[in-house]
Amino acid sequence: MSEQIIHKDSATGLPVGTVAAFLNLSSALVALYAAGTNSYGNPKASWICLGCGKHSHIAKELGASRIEANAHSAECRAIPWPQAALV
Repeated sequence: MSEQIIHKDSATGLPVGTVAAFLNLSSALVALYAAGTNSYGNPKASWICLGCGKHSHIAKELGASRIEANAHSAECRAIPWPQAALV
């Protein structure tokens, strides 16, 4: 199975299309980002934790993905990855 490819915004480090970001207890972000629409035209979203790397495996309706991302941010204790030094 191939790894999920997530394109990130070079200015923010968040996934392109991020619609919300949740801060976990150790200051890592869980980003909720747009992932198309369902057959009825309702928005779908996925999420990824920028601390531990855990992510949703399938895009779900926005409300369901938001609940999952928020729940993960409440239980995750990962610290943020260090940012690359600016040259």
